Amino acid sequence: MKVEFSLEEVQAMLDAVVGPLSELKGLSRTDKAALRRWRQDGMRATSADMQLLTEKANADIAQSHENREAREIVKPDWV
Repeated sequence: MKVEFSLEEVQAMLDAVVGPLSELKGLSRTDKAALRRWRQDGMRATSADMQLLTEKANADIAQSHENREAREIVKPDWV
């Protein structure tokens, strides 16, 4: 089974993580602004950083799946 996220799906995950971070009460206005600028300017769908994030997310998912399959092979039947 192969799971691969599209660029839009990774962008939605990033929004789900970064959005609440920018609303934390302990952050200063400058930190919130820097986070917002990074999200808007650096992590656009067409940026190289977003492409790299998508590739890394897919590689991590694939590696996790391979590790899980290997553990199932080694696991004895009686457990």
